Amino acid sequence: MTLVWLSPLVLFLGLILTGRSALTAGLFGTIAAALVAWLAGPTRPGLAQIGLDFAAGAWIGLPAAAVIVAGLAFSLSLESSAGAAEQPAPPSHGALAEACLLRGPFLETSTGFGVGYVVAVAGARRLGLGKADALVLATFSQFLVPWGGLGIGTRISAEIAGVALPDLTWRIAVVMALLGILLLPLFWRLAGRAGLGPSLRDRLEWAGLAAVLAALLIGANLLLPIELAAMAALAPVLLLRHLRTQGWASLDGALLLRLLPYLVLVLALALTRLVPAIHDGLEQPAWRPFAGAAAFSPLLSPALPLLAIALTVALRRGGLRQAGALLRLTAARSARAVLLTFLLVGMAWIMVGGGLAGGIGLSVSGLIGDWSAGIVPVAGGLAGYLTGSNTGAGAVAMPLATALVPSPPVKLAVIATAIVAGSLMTAVSPLRVTMGQMLTGASRSETGAALRRLWPWFALVAGTTTALALLAARLL
Repeated sequence: MTLVWLSPLVLFLGLILTGRSALTAGLFGTIAAALVAWLAGPTRPGLAQIGLDFAAGAWIGLPAAAVIVAGLAFSLSLESSAGAAEQPAPPSHGALAEACLLRGPFLETSTGFGVGYVVAVAGARRLGLGKADALVLATFSQFLVPWGGLGIGTRISAEIAGVALPDLTWRIAVVMALLGILLLPLFWRLAGRAGLGPSLRDRLEWAGLAAVLAALLIGANLLLPIELAAMAALAPVLLLRHLRTQGWASLDGALLLRLLPYLVLVLALALTRLVPAIHDGLEQPAWRPFAGAAAFSPLLSPALPLLAIALTVALRRGGLRQAGALLRLTAARSARAVLLTFLLVGMAWIMVGGGLAGGIGLSVSGLIGDWSAGIVPVAGGLAGYLTGSNTGAGAVAMPLATALVPSPPVKLAVIATAIVAGSLMTAVSPLRVTMGQMLTGASRSETGAALRRLWPWFALVAGTTTALALLAARLL
């Protein structure tokens, strides 16, 4: 029966492997989850209950869907100025590292949708790197994807797993800091192959900046909500790097104007999250139609400042016509992502509510004991690679985490490793690679060469997260 209960996930991943779209795979996976729960699930819920489980999952996905739409509008409204925000620089390892390890991740955390990857690819190409080299090194712009798009994928994973988000985010930061110790030397090695290898001074500078960023990331996630944490950690490091290379005189009005949308976004998020009077005033109305799901307070949604800033930028550039065009383009580009979000979270919620996840957990845990914890990051990494989405990774891995790891401290640690694995594997997913191929005009052979150079990325992410999950199961 364990194989029957696993069949919705197997079908979902199998369809993607055979070339079907994630949307098609999500639809059939959701239907399969409903049928298996109804006909062969441990608790045999009725169709009405399965429908309620799916609706509860869709409700969990609603706040994320709102951020997807608003974040895409924000990104599109700033597209024309994205290149202008990067100052021309002579080819150097420092300029390459800045594009791939600082600017790209900052844009990815604030907007999502691979915007940081786009900026990193463009920055690498402007420094004279070949197409394959640009594809390889831009991958590192995705190392903060757990916080990408203001952390919507991680928030959904926490909801599916039924864990408190603040308890989870600092653990993700710790896992990411440990993995960063391994990824930075890999970046240096790949940059050297591309002709922009680091000098000893570069190594010392970027090792220091990486250590500062890791410490700030852990501290920020202990103190701040997920929407602010990564940006709050990255901003001081970006400033340090900017002052070292450009000097204080570069902090002029033109730079402030380019950064203004991001500054307004950070200010709005800080006020609504950190000032009790404002937070409490915006907390109502709050709706919670399903007992197992969190309440949704629309006035506290990060979607509001994202959309407000996007519309303001569009209105200033071209009036109502520009704003209308922005909304139409946003609706067209976000429709599939929003529908996929509802399907994936709905599928996961059916598996949890219908008892499939629990049945899988009992069977596998009885068979391999503590070793079952290692399955969770592997499943997350595989799903992240195949779907190109950390929401997709969470939809596959979180039901398994809920089933296989009952102990709360171990569960939080294992979930953190799975979220990191799933998020970082999206960076080398076929979806992201195809995006890079289109941006650079790389040939099939150049793209293949890029993927072959990234095999250590696969090995480091999968090996480290699995080892940490197993270690947590043994020690906690």
